[in-house]
Amino acid sequence: MPLNPSPAPAGTVSRTLLVVAILVTAGVAVSATAIAFDLQSHSTRVTVVDDLGRQVDAPINSSRIVVLAPSVMDLVYRLGLRDRVVGIGCTVDEAGGMQDEYSPNQTALWGLSPSMCIADYPSLDTERVAFLDPQVVLASTITSDADVSTLVDAYGIPVVVLAPTTLGGIVGDVALLAQLFPGAASAATSLETLLERTIVNATNFDTNLSDDGAPIPSVFLTYGFYGGEYYTFGPGTFGQSLVDLAGGDSLSAGLPLEYAGVNASVILLDEPQVILYGTSWNDPYLVGNLTPAVWASSAPYWSQLNGSKIPIDVTLLTEPDASMVLALPWYLYYLHPTLAPYPGTPPP
Repeated sequence: MPLNPSPAPAGTVSRTLLVVAILVTAGVAVSATAIAFDLQSHSTRVTVVDDLGRQVDAPINSSRIVVLAPSVMDLVYRLGLRDRVVGIGCTVDEAGGMQDEYSPNQTALWGLSPSMCIADYPSLDTERVAFLDPQVVLASTITSDADVSTLVDAYGIPVVVLAPTTLGGIVGDVALLAQLFPGAASAATSLETLLERTIVNATNFDTNLSDDGAPIPSVFLTYGFYGGEYYTFGPGTFGQSLVDLAGGDSLSAGLPLEYAGVNASVILLDEPQVILYGTSWNDPYLVGNLTPAVWASSAPYWSQLNGSKIPIDVTLLTEPDASMVLALPWYLYYLHPTLAPYPGTPPP
């Protein structure tokens, strides 16, 4: 299979039920690790362990936050911390600016403006971050190790990296934020409960599929295409976890890379029964300002793929946050329309 590495995007009863069990268990383990913390002798700081296993000492209830990923902003908003955000990461203006990373719905809902932007692509403007004088920076793996080191070592700004590899890990990130912001504990508990219930319901659905001997559809999830290749998620990623929990047999489960381009001819030969494809006017991995129909006209062999083609807001495929988990009932319905109940309301 011809493969090329792709940068991580700016989210089954897959062979056997055992895979689901392992992934969900792994998510819980990540969650437990992520929320490990040690209160210091004074009550104004806390030490947390982020998703990269880094011990980070940070102020409790920071009043000035810089957020460097839309997935993190989703959680910050849901916990009622939006008014503390003084800066957000944005692509440089020449490459699209804020609209390249945040959808119009996100921009409106979260009350974002270009004045909040800190250039983070192709590199992070660490001086701009420091100028805003944040008490903590909340980042993802979009932020390079070198930039994290600069913020921590040169400017003394604590950086907490939220980078869940499973949907269960997203729940752990909510708990981690609750340790950094005890004032949001009530909102965090409510959100954790909702997310955990959604994951448990999906897991129970998968179990019933296995017990009943229901057919498991082969699924290919793609968040974009370029140069004759469809870009997708390999093992150990939140995208793979998403397909697993939705009760699908992921065709990319055996890839050697976490994020990879798969040659279009290979997808044609694999004959996926369901194709989940990301589409959004501002997604950097797709052709800008075009509707889902662009796939039909531009994606290689698109018209020859006979599986059900289901367009998904690309932010629900590439941003591991609460919205991705809450969309699980829709994924179950997309993959099992005759068995899963119709969710009734649009995906979050």
